[in-house]
Amino acid sequence: MSRLPLFPVTTVGSWPRRPKLLRVQRRKQRNEIGRAEFDRLADADAPDVLRIQEQAGVDVVSDGEQRRDNFYSFVADTLDGVRLTSLAEMLDMVEDKAGFERIL
Repeated sequence: MSRLPLFPVTTVGSWPRRPKLLRVQRRKQRNEIGRAEFDRLADADAPDVLRIQEQAGVDVVSDGEQRRDNFYSFVADTLDGVRLTSLAEMLDMVEDKAGFERIL
């Protein structure tokens, strides 16, 4: 059993995703691929994320949340009748498009 230092180094939040994984994530969001295929491709990136952290001396490593697209989608995915929309999709739904763009 290895012991952690008094102040262990770790990361908080999501590790930046590679462009390939971002494309796969968008395909999953459009239901072009299923969860199993997405997880298989995300799993392929996790060892590299772990290796980079280990090489940097991180004491407590993580997979970098490669499967999570943002901090709230996991909630929306479990609620019936809830769908996340992009800003572009929201712009299509609002009546005052100019006002909405100014707010953004």
